[in-house]
Amino acid sequence: MSYRLQINVSNQLSRGRKITVRCESKDDDLGSRRLVSGDVYSWSFSRNIFGTTLFWCDVATARSKKHLSFNAYDESQRKKGMPKLHELTWEIKDDGLYFAGFPIPIAPWVSQ
Repeated sequence: MSYRLQINVSNQLSRGRKITVRCESKDDDLGSRRLVSGDVYSWSFSRNIFGTTLFWCDVATARSKKHLSFNAYDESQRKKGMPKLHELTWEIKDDGLYFAGFPIPIAPWVSQ
């Protein structure tokens, strides 16, 4: 049974700070989105039949002084115990990337 999954990338930075988010897969370039604090960028998709679906995102601050990259969805990680949710939310905060609901950052910002 196939179902659609939804990915959300939420700008949770303080003081109205802006970020640019660019997400893509091998087959789909979703383009860049500019998010101000509180904005959420969302998309949905169906997993491919080969079990290799992968979406990754690059995030940069307004003046590109800091960036981070992450796999927004990786079918291989799902097979290794990643929660089998129909919706995944990633939060971009002042100290890095968080999986929604977890108190520890997954990836820190990297200065350029």
